[in-house]
Amino acid sequence: MRFSILISFLLLLPFAHALDCITDASTIIFSEQGTLLVGVIIFTFILIIIAYLAGTAIGNANFIVFAKDEAWHLGFSLAILVCFSAILYFSCSAIDMFYKTTLEEVETSSACYSETATMTGVSLCYLSVAKLDAQRMSELYIDNYIGYLMDSTWSVTISIPLTNSFTSAAGAWRRVVSSQYDLVLNMFLFPALLSLSMQELFLGFVSDSIIQWLLPIAFLLRIFIPTRGMGNMLIALSVALYLVVPFVYTFNLAMYDAIPDEECLSVGGAVNDRWFGSCLDYGSFWDVAKLMPQAFFLPNLTIALLITFLAGANKALRVIG
Repeated sequence: MRFSILISFLLLLPFAHALDCITDASTIIFSEQGTLLVGVIIFTFILIIIAYLAGTAIGNANFIVFAKDEAWHLGFSLAILVCFSAILYFSCSAIDMFYKTTLEEVETSSACYSETATMTGVSLCYLSVAKLDAQRMSELYIDNYIGYLMDSTWSVTISIPLTNSFTSAAGAWRRVVSSQYDLVLNMFLFPALLSLSMQELFLGFVSDSIIQWLLPIAFLLRIFIPTRGMGNMLIALSVALYLVVPFVYTFNLAMYDAIPDEECLSVGGAVNDRWFGSCLDYGSFWDVAKLMPQAFFLPNLTIALLITFLAGANKALRVIG
């Protein structure tokens, strides 16, 4: 038992030194949130020693079995912490490999990526870019909508004194164009802008809070037998929210930059519009369509992958310990 604990902390040291581009999970032990975790671990050590000594003194096998079982689960909890640090460490290499192998093949580069970028940081950057595009297009569409609606009220009046007058709404056709802007704005751009904003808030919360709060609580719950299953679920959720979700977002949002405008030219007949412009014009139907997968389809795919990962990881942790 002592040897396994010693090995666990020795393994934490190189990971703590190597993790220079992400939050190191092992630093929780020395943080404010980890104080309670350390206290419970010490309490568990004392409880294991007391149970083992009592079982040995009075010859009660139940106490000895209890002590050995708690020692195993405590050692396994420390091993999980080491593995979590290792996963975070290799995630740096994973995101770097993804960009070097994938984005170089499609011959594109992104300002969101740097050598020390994290997957959460890259996905937040991409979401910010997509949200900014949706916001700018929404403002453009609102201006055009109001402009064409006001222009549709233009009229020409011919008055013949003492007889009659004739009025013609010369700009009435502009109301149709105004309605077209209003339709795309309310059915696509506004919902996309809201969806992207909520996703950005969610990923920002994961980046700021998941390691500091959820992971220590998970380890605390693993200490006690009745709540061990819940602790396993929270550990799986921590890994999923901090690693799986940002990776899926990064992979999905990379397509927002990677898709070339040449693809639009192949379907230019369906995209080109007299008022919204062609493939190469900002705010065209093509620009609106690029937001749709990121805003509606791909988040649902992320949720499906998250649930699948949670089920598998929780089952693995339950079987192992």
